[in-house]
Amino acid sequence: MNIVVINAYVRENAGDAALLSVCLRQVREAFPDADVVIAGMEDAAVHPSFEGARNIGSIRRHVADGTVSLPRRLLRKALVGLAGAAAVTLPRPLARGVLRVLPAEARREADAVTRADLVVSMGGGYVLARPGLDGYQNVFFVLLPAMLAQKAGVPVVWAPQSFGPFPAAAQRRLVGRVMRRSAAVLPREDVSVGELLACGIPAEHIERAVDAGFAFDPERRIDWRARLGVGPDERLVGITARRWLPRPAQECYERELARTIDAVQATGARAVLIPQVSTDYLGDDDRICERRIAGHCTSGPLMVDEVVDYRDLKGLYDECTLLIGTRFHSVIFSLTSDVPCVAIEYEHKTRGIMADLGLGEWVIPIADVTHDRLWTLVEPLLKDPTPYRTILDRNLPGYLARARSLPARLREAV
Repeated sequence: MNIVVINAYVRENAGDAALLSVCLRQVREAFPDADVVIAGMEDAAVHPSFEGARNIGSIRRHVADGTVSLPRRLLRKALVGLAGAAAVTLPRPLARGVLRVLPAEARREADAVTRADLVVSMGGGYVLARPGLDGYQNVFFVLLPAMLAQKAGVPVVWAPQSFGPFPAAAQRRLVGRVMRRSAAVLPREDVSVGELLACGIPAEHIERAVDAGFAFDPERRIDWRARLGVGPDERLVGITARRWLPRPAQECYERELARTIDAVQATGARAVLIPQVSTDYLGDDDRICERRIAGHCTSGPLMVDEVVDYRDLKGLYDECTLLIGTRFHSVIFSLTSDVPCVAIEYEHKTRGIMADLGLGEWVIPIADVTHDRLWTLVEPLLKDPTPYRTILDRNLPGYLARARSLPARLREAV
């Protein structure tokens, strides 16, 4: 049996790496003898595999490759886009001929998904569009491997993930077309269910699911307290931050986080800035903004300033007393270790999943972050986390069980 996991991201994004790790484990649990390959955003020449699964590269990586010049990237998008559109609309014999003219990396993914027995689009938050041409391009290239698979009669499963927003009617029509033809569509929060309904997908075809990050439980390999120089009885408060807002608002967000870090450390706790994402792809490296935040602090926080394996980062969150988390998978990693979290929302996945767990009151939109608002939520948790943990202990076990249910659904899809 041949299975292709599509839309994988990069391992330096710890959340997406965890989702891919869980996806591969659950695919193998469902089909122990299957040959599983990955089509993702990592260069196969640099990263030929991930946790034992061969990486073949992808159409998306080929057309967005930042190592080539902008004119060349635009040419790739135009040629692959036209060939892909022709391949999903022409009769099968002609479509196969079109796919043979694709560049080698794009052709590898196209060949893999059209010859597979099952295609699984891993969890995440990438099926969305922004206003403008880039939004159309993202939707098209994200959906293209699934459309090619469906053209060949291969079942496609969308593992638990977020969907939307889709600002244009044409985007919603395309998403609706692909999802209606998929074997399973698994949104991970209610807002995504609404987005899918707006795309014309029947309610009975939408299966509400749980983010796979809740099923991520790697072995601990690092003594983080020794590495950070923190005593066994010292309280450790984790902070994750990211670049997201326009420059003036981003600076305000960073300065307000710095004020909160100072307040945390004034209580005797130690604050540590944790880079959940540390990739140079699209300039998405949390260490850059976290260095600025540290520079605004009057009492220097601890910092993790190196690239850390996604499995080892989970162990760091285990050591925290509290997390102030912008990157939402840092929140998930912490919640599964019974660590209370104040979540800073930049996409609807944050509020949706926190509300699922009964923790919606501990969410602040990123554009509304001020020290006063953060401290109103953080200070009580530092003094007494019991009410928070009571809610978490009541709601988390059932959530974890649902996060582990994908293997059975995959077997049903084939």
